[in-house]
Amino acid sequence: MSLRAFLGLGLTLCLLIVLGLYWKQAAIERVMRDGYSTAGRITSGEITSRKFPIVFDAGWPRFVDENISVGLRWTGRDGIERTRRGIAVSSALAARITQGDQVKLLTVPIRVVDDDSSHPVLIEDVSDRLRNIGFMSKFAQAGATLFVLALAAVIGLQKWSARNGGPNNPGIGLSAFPVRLALITLVTLPLGAYMLVDSYLQQNAAQEMLEHGDEVIADLTRAFSEVRKPGEAPSYLVTLAWTDKNGQRRLYGPTHISAAFWQKITRNNVQTVSQTKIRYLDGRPGTRPIVVDDAAERQFQDNVGVKSGAGFLALGLIVAGLMVFRLRGSV
Repeated sequence: MSLRAFLGLGLTLCLLIVLGLYWKQAAIERVMRDGYSTAGRITSGEITSRKFPIVFDAGWPRFVDENISVGLRWTGRDGIERTRRGIAVSSALAARITQGDQVKLLTVPIRVVDDDSSHPVLIEDVSDRLRNIGFMSKFAQAGATLFVLALAAVIGLQKWSARNGGPNNPGIGLSAFPVRLALITLVTLPLGAYMLVDSYLQQNAAQEMLEHGDEVIADLTRAFSEVRKPGEAPSYLVTLAWTDKNGQRRLYGPTHISAAFWQKITRNNVQTVSQTKIRYLDGRPGTRPIVVDDAAERQFQDNVGVKSGAGFLALGLIVAGLMVFRLRGSV
């Protein structure tokens, strides 16, 4: 197997993921558009295996794109009782339907279509599911872009090698090319650079907000928690809405908050506070605002992001150096 074939396989995999997520999003939107609302019963819950994220539903394999999936049972308008497994739920909904490491067998509102090919949609989870699908699709598209660039670089290198080595040049194969080092470099270098630059810019913006930003009372339009796996400590998020000094309505979120601030705005994990003071930068609508009572958490998050990005970038440079050394030694 040549390196070109290997990179082509990776590109194909990323494109298949993008297509699969597109079809999944289209299926959710179709059920929400053409279906009807009813009540469904959660019958089971499963943690998605990272190595094999597949659930068999009525003998058919289904890819689960979230950490937790549930089984649902309901009776349709046609009088037929149906059961489906592997219905992915977002981390936000998972936080509400789990207790410890157990999934609560609750009755929940769902939207369905009376056929055997469509899957039910958890109504209260629609926005989070579509948001997560969009994020994963962008991530897969970025992966496809990296594979395209790597494939173009390898093709160019092989053509250059063929011109300088003659027609019998064997090219670059997996046996000679340090594939693992190349993959680690391909992941850590762009990830580290992005994390470092983004966190550094966020850190500077936060400092500018604290010193010169506009202060306003913002609405907490939503406060919720997320869990990756049953039994794990949750993370907390809020969405913010406010009117800036120019009279424009602005929205931001979800954005992470600390556990201490979560305790201030909730009681028994139910939101009780609807407004909070924030600072923002006028004329920069995409910049994350600061929750004044939680500013220390924002500074901590930005600091962790800068250090983590620098660490990934340093690791990528070291691995890239090792890869170059290996390549020079094999010549």
